[in-house]
Parts: sequence; C-alpha cells; structure tokens
Amino acid sequence: MLRRAEIAVCWALGFGLLAQAFAAAADEREPISLPPEVKERFMTEMRGHMGNLDDILAALAEGDFAEAANVAEIHMDFGHSMWSTMMEQGMSAEQILAAKKQMRAKGMGMGQGQGQGMGHGMGQGMGRFMTEDFRSMGATFHEAATAFATRARQAASPPTAADYKETTEVLQAVTSTCRACHDSFRVE
Repeated sequence: MLRRAEIAVCWALGFGLLAQAFAAAADEREPISLPPEVKERFMTEMRGHMGNLDDILAALAEGDFAEAANVAEIHMDFGHSMWSTMMEQGMSAEQILAAKKQMRAKGMGMGQGQGQGMGHGMGQGMGRFMTEDFRSMGATFHEAATAFATRARQAASPPTAADYKETTEVLQAVTSTCRACHDSFRVE
C-alpha cells in the first residue's frame, strides 16, 4: 500500500505534467527549433542585446548620444559579431566604424561579400536554422538599430529636448521589434 508521502509525490508530479502540457498548448507562438549549440549561442546573443539596450539607455541618460550610437552600430547592426570582436581585440569605436564604412563602400554587407547565401538563411550562420519570417524580424531589428544610431549621431551637443524625444522615438522601433519577435516566436 502506498504511503501518504508517495501518494502526494505522485499527485504533485501528475499535476506538474498536466500544468506543463496546458502551458505548452496555450503558447501559440511559432516554435524555432535549434540544435543545442546554436540555441545556446543564440540565447547568449539575445541576452547581449538586452545588455546593449541597457547600455544605450545609460548613455542617453548621461547625454552621451555618441556612445549610445556606438553601442547600436557596433553591437546591434548587421555584422555585429565582427564589429564586437574588433572591439574585444582593442580597436576603438572610431576605428571599427571607419573599417565598417570602408567595407560597406566595397559592397560588403548583408548578403554581399560574406559568403554565398549570407543573410538569406543559406550561409554558415545561425540564420540557416531559422524560418524566413524569423530572419526577416531579425533584419528589421538590425535596421532599426542602424536608424537609431544615425539619429543619435545627429543630436546637438549638448542634446536638446527635441533630440531626446526624437532619438527615443527611433529607439522605440528597436524595442518594438524585440517585443514583436518575442510575441511571435519561441526558441526550442
């Protein structure tokens, strides 16, 4: 005969499994299935973007719009892995932005000069594991980060109230893309 503790454990396990099944059924977001090593890298990148947003807000609070723009351009724009690596290797933001400008002038950007199919889910990056809609949302995020950096660089020194308002409006395009992505997709 089962003891009370054993019965309680069975009930708890059963209830937990049932609750998990209901939670999974209620989550109607599109699942994105990634291999474990890609999932870990992807989730690390997403947490990094949360840190980037925090760094941008801190820079804006200090009135340092140039630093806010640097964070967006180096850590959130297309090619951010390469730009971030350059920073880790000791290059200044100015050096990275100059190299980036030079590469883009040569036609090296998303899907250009970085390997067959890059930016279209057929390259060697994480995008090859993701749906077209998911990749499109990512492209929108990177484009919004670039637009934010462009607007932040246009701010006066010291920034005016209009600079804060307009730059924050453009930053909201970045965060609304994050929100839309999290509302639409779940990584498995």
